[in-house]
Amino acid sequence: MEHFQFSMMFANRRKELKVTQEQIAEFVGVSRAAVSKWEKGQSYPDITLLPKLATYFNMSIDTLLGYKPQLRKEQITRIYSQLAQQFSQKPFEQVEKAIEELLSEYYACFPFVLKMAQLYINYLPKSPDQQAILERVLVLCERVKTLSGDLALINEATMLEALAYLQQGKPDEVLALLGTDVQIQFGADHLIATAHKMLGNAEKAKEIIQISYFQNVMQLISNASEAIMLESANSEYLDETIHKMQELIRLFDLETLNFNAVLIFYYRAATIYMMKGQPEQALEMLQHYVKVSKKIQFPIQLKGNAYFYLLQQWMDKTSQLSSEAPRDEHSIKRDLVDSIVQNPAFASLKEQAGYQAMVRSLADYLKVEVNLS
Repeated sequence: MEHFQFSMMFANRRKELKVTQEQIAEFVGVSRAAVSKWEKGQSYPDITLLPKLATYFNMSIDTLLGYKPQLRKEQITRIYSQLAQQFSQKPFEQVEKAIEELLSEYYACFPFVLKMAQLYINYLPKSPDQQAILERVLVLCERVKTLSGDLALINEATMLEALAYLQQGKPDEVLALLGTDVQIQFGADHLIATAHKMLGNAEKAKEIIQISYFQNVMQLISNASEAIMLESANSEYLDETIHKMQELIRLFDLETLNFNAVLIFYYRAATIYMMKGQPEQALEMLQHYVKVSKKIQFPIQLKGNAYFYLLQQWMDKTSQLSSEAPRDEHSIKRDLVDSIVQNPAFASLKEQAGYQAMVRSLADYLKVEVNLS
């Protein structure tokens, strides 16, 4: 009961009700000395007495114990950040043990359960048993979907579940979960915003439309990143898509608004150009990648900008979102360099002075070691 505050709750409630230790002892059938020890934190009542004590004090057993099975968003964010930092300093198994201990305590706090599933996914490459971790992620997602009753959490858990299945190499499970075809979008955001406007809440309507707008822009670049991989044989389509996305990135200042989506786009574009035997174009895409990487401000804080000015307040009040980075700073910096150094598609570029200078410049900027041999 080390995480409980029973003695303090017990003593405070007894004094509020203006009852003596003797009265409580008589009610539950123990000695006054036993009650005194409870208040001093020297011992705890038998578990069978808790319902009777809770009834006497007119409070729930959880409240009597001082136990809070739910965590606030700020607490979840802080725990996530602390655990993420530990992954860069300790063996995976040690951090995994800490996660599981927390889950055993807060297994009914579904935003926290989902966040721990995300943490496992984000640090999966560090695990010595990735399949076991993916199975654990699936269990956590299923718990959120089955018991939370929160549509937003259920949707996010479903997407995370699909990602875990992909990591396991089970595409059939993904299709069974999400369906085999794209779904028609019926514009629910627009209808919700219109309803708020009709109720006189123009500010809420404005927020909904702006967030929907932002998400659609981000979905566009995400889909384009997939499209160029699928259309790699179609050179004209590939070049046109890259040109259009570069304009989109410029128009909406996506390099600062959501650098991760932009980095993925340039990384994939560079990979495809190398596969097509176009090293000059690949190097150009990698130069964009490096430029965006150097713009990242650490510690990372995801936020809106002057155009999407309502984004930050939406993130602040949306329980499953956080402006914090999904992984620790050291791991992010390390991966920014390793991604372009260790990709076999870029192996032939390592002999080029321009590539070497670019990589070393990024490594120096991020203060990480790099080996180009």
